[in-house]
Amino acid sequence: MRECGRRATMAQSWRTPPNFMDASGMKVLFCVPFKLAEPKGNSVAATRLMAGLVLKGIAVEVAAPPQVEEPRVMTEWAKKFDPDVVLVFHAWRCRTAFKAIMEAGPFPQVVSLRGTDLNEMLDDPACRGEIRAILNACSGITVFHEAAATRLSTIDRTFTEKTFVIPNGVFLPSSDEDFRSRLGVPKESFVFGAVAGLREVKRPLMILPWLARLREEFPRLAWIHAGEPLETAVTHRLRELSLKFRWMYHVDLVGHSEIDSFLRAADVFVAASRSEGSPHAVREAMLAGMPVLLSDIPGHRNMATASHEALFFNGEVEFMHQARKLIQDPDLCRQLGEAARKRVENELEQKDEIASYIGMFTTIIQKGKGKTHE
Repeated sequence: MRECGRRATMAQSWRTPPNFMDASGMKVLFCVPFKLAEPKGNSVAATRLMAGLVLKGIAVEVAAPPQVEEPRVMTEWAKKFDPDVVLVFHAWRCRTAFKAIMEAGPFPQVVSLRGTDLNEMLDDPACRGEIRAILNACSGITVFHEAAATRLSTIDRTFTEKTFVIPNGVFLPSSDEDFRSRLGVPKESFVFGAVAGLREVKRPLMILPWLARLREEFPRLAWIHAGEPLETAVTHRLRELSLKFRWMYHVDLVGHSEIDSFLRAADVFVAASRSEGSPHAVREAMLAGMPVLLSDIPGHRNMATASHEALFFNGEVEFMHQARKLIQDPDLCRQLGEAARKRVENELEQKDEIASYIGMFTTIIQKGKGKTHE
């Protein structure tokens, strides 16, 4: 089990917006696609941002399911709360709320493109029309990195002037739970760990047949995974594999207060997603000092430098090659983990996520006031 002697740390993000911090009295309405208690990236981000904004004297209200799916509720909510700005956390999943708030009045709305809505849904004929209409109608768009901003500009150049690059933050409370004992993992095991909901886009089970073959060479290999059942087919497949592979250990839910301990119960953190924006689980693993083995996708490539802060893989052959190196080279694991931790900590020192959001909100609000006086 990996040890990490640091305490809770709040990630701060570098900013494109101006750094305005005097925003007391501002009112912000969040529209979130999942309930805040659910361990999903949007919920974790909304909880973190709400806490940071409230500390700056900003009033924040959060609309989540089922409210965001009910037009009348959202229209009445917007009229009653009268927000200065609305932050919509997912263009597609919160489209009903976005449209209802538009009908309620001239409330500026910022759309946060956080992952699949940008990487996949904008290319899907079933939903790209509605997403583009929302992006055309909104007052601002946030993305995590310059590559995403560039992608948006290639889709529609008019998006460029209202796109703000604000990298994703992360908050990782320190904890001391012994997850190896809780799950029954043998102490001598070399553990690959993952945190991802059981849905196809995360590809949480893709590596298991590969690990099974790798285990023929390294019998002490084990796999631990935390993620709630979200899609029936993936959940059913997990149950099938758990009967076949006794070295698999799964738990549906790990509270955020204990996720630090779960991460450090592994020797290597793996993320095999097909599409990502800037996943919290990967940043948390990096901050915990874990060596990370990541699928080679743009969302992951923007988070770490290959062979310095992470190892990447495309398919089984490359995964097996990288995994062998990590199993056989403890020094490599330590070097990758330390470099990953330092990268995130340096970003925390240099970048202020809350200040960036306040700066963006202030810019958009002032721009809206200017239009009303034209």
